[in-house]
Amino acid sequence: MTSPIRFGGLASGIDTDTIIKQLMQVERAPVDKLEQKKQTTEWKRDAYREINRSLMTLRNSAVDLTFSRNFYAKTSSSSDESKISVTAGPSSGNSAIRIDSVTKLASSATSILDVVDRNGQKLTSATKLSDISGIVAGQKRVIQEADATELTIPKDLNFTTVVLKDAKGKVLDNTDFAYDVTTGKVTATNTTNYPGGVILKDVSASYSSGTSFEIQYKSSTTKTYQKIELDADATVQDLMTKLNSKETGLSAFFESSTGKIALSTKDTGATSTIQFDSNFKSAFNMGTVVPIGQNAKFEVNGIEVERASNTTTIDNMTLTLKSTFTTGPVTLSAATDTKKIFDNIKGFVDKYNETIDLMNKKVREEKFRTFAPLTKAQRDELSEDEIKKWEEKAMSGMLRGDTILRGTMDTLRSKWSAATSSTNDKEMQQLFQIGLSTGSDFTNGGKIELNEEKLKAAIEKDPEQVYKLFTDEKTGLLPQIRDAATSSRTSITRIAGADGAGAPTYTMGREMTQIDTRIQRLNDLLVDKENAYYRASRRWRRR
Repeated sequence: MTSPIRFGGLASGIDTDTIIKQLMQVERAPVDKLEQKKQTTEWKRDAYREINRSLMTLRNSAVDLTFSRNFYAKTSSSSDESKISVTAGPSSGNSAIRIDSVTKLASSATSILDVVDRNGQKLTSATKLSDISGIVAGQKRVIQEADATELTIPKDLNFTTVVLKDAKGKVLDNTDFAYDVTTGKVTATNTTNYPGGVILKDVSASYSSGTSFEIQYKSSTTKTYQKIELDADATVQDLMTKLNSKETGLSAFFESSTGKIALSTKDTGATSTIQFDSNFKSAFNMGTVVPIGQNAKFEVNGIEVERASNTTTIDNMTLTLKSTFTTGPVTLSAATDTKKIFDNIKGFVDKYNETIDLMNKKVREEKFRTFAPLTKAQRDELSEDEIKKWEEKAMSGMLRGDTILRGTMDTLRSKWSAATSSTNDKEMQQLFQIGLSTGSDFTNGGKIELNEEKLKAAIEKDPEQVYKLFTDEKTGLLPQIRDAATSSRTSITRIAGADGAGAPTYTMGREMTQIDTRIQRLNDLLVDKENAYYRASRRWRRR
């Protein structure tokens, strides 16, 4: 509804506009109260959502800490990193091994191909495979059979394309003929032009194709090969791309200055091999030599060991052999990384305490009941700094004494004392025994007090028991914290919604929608009221 154009007070000398404005301020009081109620609801919703975000972070932190790597972290060391490096796995014991010698390092199968083209020139990346002696790729041949019912194409090539021509060289319609890739036969299919399937005299067939090689990069009793297929106009660069594909198990390198190709297997060890079929061997002059890799050979605590790779696992420690040596042992050791495990646990405790701090602040925050949200008229009369200070007090205490938050803090606090684990060590059955307790001060809302020395000693003594206290699905702390945080988030989300949620999906959103409807209805009535005041003022002036 719109207001008409008004010229209040021009004729009578009475400022009717000011009078009506003051009257409307009184009339707007119910609207202002509704807008203030909506603003308070929005602030309370946002405060709930802040709690929900913190609970989500706490839940995720509990889930992340559940992984065993956080409780079985290990440190490792090598007495000579230049010869052998070591990484301890989560299941490594607190142990040490001695590498007395490394006589051989594992190596790949390798081969150097020194090939020239048909003219004796070194290869370039653009050299076509059809220009290499022994490769039939890209060749075109013409065969001719007079008065025959069939033409037969030799099957020594792949990707065969057949072109039929008559005696005058005119290309015949391929739809009149069929080519059988299995038998190599070309037969007439158009019985109208070629009755009885007889090919006309002097019809010729030309064909061209690509080529294929087969390679083997691991020794196999079944001689399983990987096929490499290349088009008729393929180049050395195309061949290199194929050889380097993940299916081949090879690494290939073309050295343009020499025209040579270097091949090596991606796997090391005596089972790695490079073998090609006779087609490739003939083309690249490989003969019958089959390059073979070798295993690593070394001595561990006096025992000779052989491995296919230079990286291997012994006693749950991952070793990487870097060089051969025969004098002086290299000692490798693993131990519990107490500091890292402690830091992982402390990080979770800090996150938990942050969440408890936030909820404590919200439920205890002072409520300034005389500081209601500012109306538009009030904001117009204040500076930005004054508005900021006012709203700090108006927003304070939105969740003071909130039962959901109090219940959440009580539940979270109880989980720390409820977490237990069965063990023969009676001094490591509960969290307070390893340095984690809620303390005696109930006013802190359940914040955790951490005894660093006690926790580090427990980790050093039995990291597995510490792990169980935290992660056991039924009695461990982390699953209980995860479930409690999830449950509280569900309750809050039902009331305040998730970030970005539509108003109809949560209680406070529906409340604000109802307030908006009431505000709109009252605003329409206010327009009618204001118009009525102006009509009355005009009647008064005409008297």
